[in-house]
Amino acid sequence: MSGSSLRAQFTLEDIRGSSPAITHLKEMAKRVAQTDFPVLLEGESGTGKELFAHAIHNLSPRAQGPFLTLNCAAIPEALMESELFGYEAGAFTGARKSGKPGKFELAHGGTVFLDEISCLPPPLQAKLLRFLQYGDIEKVGGISRTKVDVRVIAASNRPLEAMVAEGLFREDLFYRLNVVRLAIPPLRERAEDIPAIAAAIMEKLNRKYPHLKKQISPETMVMLQSYVWPGNVRELENVLQRLFALVEGETILPHHLAAFLPVGPWEVTADRPSLSQQLAMMERDMIQQALRSTGGNKARAARLLGMPRSSLYEKLKTYKLGY
Repeated sequence: MSGSSLRAQFTLEDIRGSSPAITHLKEMAKRVAQTDFPVLLEGESGTGKELFAHAIHNLSPRAQGPFLTLNCAAIPEALMESELFGYEAGAFTGARKSGKPGKFELAHGGTVFLDEISCLPPPLQAKLLRFLQYGDIEKVGGISRTKVDVRVIAASNRPLEAMVAEGLFREDLFYRLNVVRLAIPPLRERAEDIPAIAAAIMEKLNRKYPHLKKQISPETMVMLQSYVWPGNVRELENVLQRLFALVEGETILPHHLAAFLPVGPWEVTADRPSLSQQLAMMERDMIQQALRSTGGNKARAARLLGMPRSSLYEKLKTYKLGY
C-alpha cells in the first residue's frame, strides 16, 4: 500500500484462522497494542502483515487517532524524506509555498505503518533512528525540530537481522524497531486456516455479487489445502476471484481449480498421493456420481458437472468408464 488513510480499516476479527501460530500471534498483538513500543512485522509477501498493523492500531489507546501508511519500496528515494518528515516553504524547486507536513506530523497522536522497511535508504534509516530515540522531526529545509507523538509499526518481507549481518541495514535501527517482533507464518505452514480464509473471501464476493453466488465444494477445499501457495493469502484470494468470475454454475469443483493453478508446487508426503493423483481420483468419483444421479444421461451429467459434453466424453475415455 503506497498511499495512506486516516483510519485503520481492519481489526483482529479480519485475520481469519485458528491455527496455533495465528492464535498465538493474535494474543501477542492484543498485548503489544496496549503499549507504545515499536513493532516489527516480518513474513513473506501476502501473509497479512498489514492486517496485523491495522489491528494493533485499532486495539490500542491510539485507535481514534490517525493511521498512516508508507510503502518504502514504492516511493522514489528523492521524495521519501519529504514524504516522511515534510518540507518547509522553498525547500526545493517545485515545493509548495506553504510547505507540506510529512507522515509523522500528520499522524500525531496515532500510528505510522512503514511497509517494506528493508527498502529504506541508509540516510533515512539514520533520520528514523533519531525520531525513534527522541520523538522529534526536522523537515526538509527546516532549522528547528518539532515533537510529535507517533507510534511506529514496520514490516518487512526480508529478515532484517540477516540484512544487518550483510551490512544492508543499520544495526542500531534494527534494535530500535525490534522491541516486539511478530513473525507471520506463510500459508503453507498453516493449511488448517485455509478453509476459514477461503470462506471469508467467498462470503465477501457473494455479498458484492449476489447474482454470481458460488460455493466451494469439500473436494475443492482439500485441493486448496494441498497447494503450497507461494503468494500466500494474496494468491489464494486472487485464484478465488478468478474462479468466482469465470466458473459457470454455483459450485467450484476440483477440475475448475486444476485449470487455474500451475502443476506445482503441491504439498506431497510419502503417505499421501500427489495432487494430480488426488485430483484424478476425485474427478473420476464425481463423474461416476453424476452419471448415476442422471441415469447415465451424459448431457445432463455434463451440465451437472459444469463441463462441456465433449470434455465429459474425453474424461470417460481417460478413466475407462463404460457408460
